[in-house]
Amino acid sequence: MIENIFLAATAEGLSCSMRIPLNQEHDTVKEKLKVPPTYMIPVFIGIGYADPEEPQLEQYHPDVNKHIRFGKWK
Repeated sequence: MIENIFLAATAEGLSCSMRIPLNQEHDTVKEKLKVPPTYMIPVFIGIGYADPEEPQLEQYHPDVNKHIRFGKWK
């Protein structure tokens, strides 16, 4: 479902971000938004127009051969 939201927003020229709430973030946001106690927020989604001047971060690509070993312990 989140992927569909992102695809629809991107098709409209918007940018998206996702964050899974950590520690107290979930409860803090629920309190601020007055979300009923029987609901939970599994993910925060940000949608809006990207700043064209903001530099884009590069994706980190770890060397898999240094981190995964098959059939042996290092």
